[in-house]
Amino acid sequence: RRLAGRKDHQINTMTAQEEAKQLDSVTDNVQAKEFDANIAKHAMASLQRQSANQAEKEQSIEVSKEDVDLIVEQLEVSEDEAERALREVSVGGKDGKCAVYLALQKLVTC
Repeated sequence: RRLAGRKDHQINTMTAQEEAKQLDSVTDNVQAKEFDANIAKHAMASLQRQSANQAEKEQSIEVSKEDVDLIVEQLEVSEDEAERALREVSVGGKDGKCAVYLALQKLVTC
């Protein structure tokens, strides 16, 4: 009988150890999810700041009325779309290419 009692105690102890291990696993998983959520939150804040900075840069760029009219005439887009495309490509300033060319390219390929 004593042996049987010890055997039952060992089984119960192993079960308790397994339960503790499972509880640790769940706790680790919750902590990992909280950590992932925190990383995602910081990444989103960074993207929002970058987007705001980009918008500020674009708004500070002067675009030619003739360029806007040419794009509107050629692609039949609104003046707002043409201005936005011109500003977006002007911020990047790609290798001295004409902003009108880049804006047309952007609007045609999007």
